[in-house]
Amino acid sequence: MALNTPIFLFLFLPVFLLIYLLAGKTYRNLVLMIFSLVFFAWGEPFYFPVILILSLLNLLFLRWMKKKPIGSRAIRQILAAGIGINIASLVFFKLLSTYGGDWVALITTNGIILPAWITFLLPFCIHLPLGVSFYSFASIGMLMDAYHSPEIGDVSGGTVMNYLLMFPKVIAGPIVRFKDTLQQILDREWDWSGMEGGVQRFMIGFSKKTLIADQLALITDRGIFTESPTHIPLGIAWLAVVSFSLQIYYDFSGYTDMAIGLGGMLGFRFMENFDYPYLSKSISEFWRRWHISLSTWFRDYVFYPLERKRREVPYLSQQLNILIVFLLTGLWHGVTLPFIVWGLLHGLALVLERGRWGAWISKLWKPVQHAYALGVIMLGWVFFRSPTVGYA
Repeated sequence: MALNTPIFLFLFLPVFLLIYLLAGKTYRNLVLMIFSLVFFAWGEPFYFPVILILSLLNLLFLRWMKKKPIGSRAIRQILAAGIGINIASLVFFKLLSTYGGDWVALITTNGIILPAWITFLLPFCIHLPLGVSFYSFASIGMLMDAYHSPEIGDVSGGTVMNYLLMFPKVIAGPIVRFKDTLQQILDREWDWSGMEGGVQRFMIGFSKKTLIADQLALITDRGIFTESPTHIPLGIAWLAVVSFSLQIYYDFSGYTDMAIGLGGMLGFRFMENFDYPYLSKSISEFWRRWHISLSTWFRDYVFYPLERKRREVPYLSQQLNILIVFLLTGLWHGVTLPFIVWGLLHGLALVLERGRWGAWISKLWKPVQHAYALGVIMLGWVFFRSPTVGYA
């Protein structure tokens, strides 16, 4: 169930808000949890039990960690197991949704007859579960925060469920930190001014998504990226790249605005996720402005730990750590070669900007710096949107 669909806007959201407001402060978290579960079950009926089991496992790992001495080997092992399960599930779903159809075709063309129940379930399971990329990173972040922040005590199952499955942010983020959101879940203030601001922010996001992004999608999704490259005129190719650059921004930032607006209606304050990224004068600046919650997540949970390992592991360097982070960023978006190239392109640009190239670029006329950044960004979008690297 998308946030801009009629069934959400005219049925789910009004019913939820009415019950949420009538419930009072005492029962609002319970109402939020129930409706988040309904939202997930409605939008993802096939994989809902799996996501529910993963949520319960994350709750179990969190409570298990809190029973062990701080800094002990046991708590590190529990953390590693929890992170491993979340990563394994994310990789499995990504591979299944991307290559599941090819695997089935390979099996059937080799004369292997699949059982009838598998054939029946295949159409329902070969897709990416609702919000699983954001869900997995939120789960890992929760366990990491609990490990590094001893002040986070025992939390209730409802609190964990609300953090992991909260429907405003579950589809497209932002990836809010557990330690930053925990206090808001436990004790937040609701008022009509927050409701008014949330509605305004939601409508801005809805307008971005519906009036701009979805219209640009009519250009980018109708055959341009499936045509033979030799048949696409130069002007049409540029139209496609510019349109997709604008589409992906207005689509993603619009969804984020809707999520932040919904959070505001409920008394939450979610972090900003975009800050005019196409005004950047470097790729380093771009990643401080684009998908801020994701870049912050990778910085805190991947880059900083790798940097601390540099003293112990001789072959690690800051440049290699940056490339590792952006390789993982590409894979998070998709387990295909174009996404990997897109991630490494941005990683390479950041590495170069930390050296003489960056020092030289920073001395240029600002419009030239801006043109350089947009050139790299749009080149990256070509790989991001193309079906294959060869096509790009």
